[in-house]
This record gives sequence, structure tokens and C-alpha cells, in this order.
Amino acid sequence: MKKIIALLTIFTLLSFSQEENECEDYSRPYWGSGINSRIKGENPTLRNAFKEIQLLETNITPSKGFITLRLNISKTGKLCDIETFQIDENYQNTEFNNGTLIKELEKIASGLKDWERDKEIKTYNLIRIKIKNGIIEEIF
Repeated sequence: MKKIIALLTIFTLLSFSQEENECEDYSRPYWGSGINSRIKGENPTLRNAFKEIQLLETNITPSKGFITLRLNISKTGKLCDIETFQIDENYQNTEFNNGTLIKELEKIASGLKDWERDKEIKTYNLIRIKIKNGIIEEIF
């Protein structure tokens, strides 16, 4: 009987204990509360990562607009997920190249490593891409 009670107690404790997932924490903006989250090398690193797609994509449709990638980065620097926003020149939701461009951009962004921060807090970082005349004009 004691063994059964011990097993039930252990089972109960194990079933209520949950592994904390670092990606489930609340995200704070990278610029807030002295967090100062950034990728090692900052803007030059971002521009280099997206350089190839910037050179290859020369006929993007619609030809003007903005893409924002919101990267949720855990307190240990792990990429949790990416949210994307695409708008045309009239600030209407759109899909550039019928959704294929965003897939390529997400693939590149998910390969970014070496996220640094001044505090161990989950943050979100923004990568903005300006499209003008069918090309990626600026990455910031």
C-alpha cells in the first residue's frame, strides 16, 4: 500500500510540474528598460545577411511598399518566432511576389545568430525592408 501511495504522489508531482519554455515569456521591445537587444555587428550584419536577396530580387510586385519582420528573441538569444507585416505604398495589406518573398526573408532572418542584450529578458527586434521600383531599396 505504501508503494502505491508513493507512486501516486510522485505521479501527481510530475504531472503538475511543467517545463518553463523560454519562448512563452512576455516580449519587451529591444529599446525598452535598458534591455538594448541587438545582433552582433548590428546594421552591417543585417545588411550582409540580406545582401544576396537584395541583389537577386529585381522585379518585386507590388513595386512599392514595406515589409516588417518582428523577431521574438528569448532571453538566451534563441529565435522563438517571426511575425511579418507587408503593406503597399497605400498602407494596405499585401503579399509581395504572391507570398514567396516573405518566405525567403523569413528563412534568412531565422538564420541570424549572436543576439546580444544587456539584460536577460525576452525581446522583439524589428527588421524593416523598403521596396521601391520593384527592388529592395533599404534594410533597416
